[in-house]
Amino acid sequence: MNTPPVPRVLVVDDVLQVRQVFARFLTMAGMAPSFAADGVEGLAAARVSPPDLVLCDLEMPRMDGVALCAALRADAATRRVPIVAVTGSGGDAALSAIAAGCDAVLPKPCSRALLIATVRDLLGSVEKARAVGAATTPLPQPGSTR
Repeated sequence: MNTPPVPRVLVVDDVLQVRQVFARFLTMAGMAPSFAADGVEGLAAARVSPPDLVLCDLEMPRMDGVALCAALRADAATRRVPIVAVTGSGGDAALSAIAAGCDAVLPKPCSRALLIATVRDLLGSVEKARAVGAATTPLPQPGSTR
């Protein structure tokens, strides 16, 4: 019997404590987190080994989450990776994130239940699309309402 692969989630946040909390949430949910301290590190990590999902802050030094999202969407290796932004900023930041291609934007602080439900939902959508056949059924574009 085949065991399904453990989902790999790249957590990109400049605050160590946030990365630690998200690591605990994701590990408890049976996922394998990896980490980057800003968008530059996150983009490099995603290009080397594309994760199953990226979870990122929007406000970070060197490269913010909106720029990270746009860069991931522009790269053929990462353009279909679901992206969840988590932010303490207001509505304008969320709108910018969606416009850049984020699949979901969550408030910070974020409950474990909401975070894990959102991650699982997006991972499930990707898995369903793969099962149907990515060649015949394109994935919805990030930010779309389909």
